[in-house]
Amino acid sequence: MANTFTLPPDIPDTGDLIAGRIIKTASLARMGQLSNYLHAHGGTSNSISQSFDAHTCVTNSKTYVDLCRWRVPMPSNDHTSIEFHVASRLTSAGTGTIKFTLTDGNGVSQGNSTISVTSTASTHTHGTVTHTFTTSTTSTYLDIVMSGKVDTITYDLDIQTVASRFVALTTPLATSESAQGTDKITPFGISRLGAKNALTSRAGVQWRNNIQTMRTRKRPLLIWSGVENPSSAFAGRGRGSKTLGIGDCQTMQLQSPLFVGGGQITLWIYVVGISGTKKFAFMNRIFSVDANGWNEFNFTPDLENTTLESINFGVPLYKVNPTAYTESDTLLDNVSRLAAVNSLPRITALAAWSN
Repeated sequence: MANTFTLPPDIPDTGDLIAGRIIKTASLARMGQLSNYLHAHGGTSNSISQSFDAHTCVTNSKTYVDLCRWRVPMPSNDHTSIEFHVASRLTSAGTGTIKFTLTDGNGVSQGNSTISVTSTASTHTHGTVTHTFTTSTTSTYLDIVMSGKVDTITYDLDIQTVASRFVALTTPLATSESAQGTDKITPFGISRLGAKNALTSRAGVQWRNNIQTMRTRKRPLLIWSGVENPSSAFAGRGRGSKTLGIGDCQTMQLQSPLFVGGGQITLWIYVVGISGTKKFAFMNRIFSVDANGWNEFNFTPDLENTTLESINFGVPLYKVNPTAYTESDTLLDNVSRLAAVNSLPRITALAAWSN
């Protein structure tokens, strides 16, 4: 009955499913193992992957100050451990601390974890921590706030790279029914796929339901944060981008395939200082915004608008990026980057997901 899987997974022979051929129990067992594997590992690639120029994501505060925030999709309710990897350094001998504070989409605090920084090497030194949620959750996403501090204000904590990923589940899976938000995933007891049990309607329904649920699992495409409260012991430092600006529309982009017939894009933007209604464009769609904090939008992308690189790679690729919207009611910062200084409405974080 163990809900096991192998690494790497053994792929079933799809030729066994052709009409008139003998159905091998080995193929059915592999289908069950593959379903278990996809639940355990699907969606556990990088959820945050962001780097900063030197001396931009910095603080010399003796108390924790928020530096960056991200909103990331959760693979399932069972994936309750997340790894953080950071490249950072101090500008002189001392101690700095980076803290990650987690809150799920239901507003439930999931605790915090810290990384201590003592290296003053010219190359940033790697640090890591694995954080486990303090309570169970039924949310489909997670809010992460990174803050930092130093012991003495005479030096800086300088962060260059931040990455995170959910920890994959191990074999065997728990025997109970799992959840992905409010949808269900049922692990396969491999011994129940033997010759006398494999072709029950229960197994067929279980496969179908698992496939439908996991096809909707969110995939991070573009996740970005400005540096909210930089400070430095040195003149001219701590001037990294706090806002999403006009120029970012040309540089902040990726090309990605969109699965399941294109699926649906989930877009989140974190807005500060808004009054009235402002507008923002993404993948050539214009959205109206009238609230501070995280704003959610869902849309179906234009599947005819593939990139030129699609020909080279032989798969349809789509450009995922903010679009330049320059009217007077735009939420994009101008080339002078004065929105934060002048307390104008602005975007300080962005997340785009697809299934």
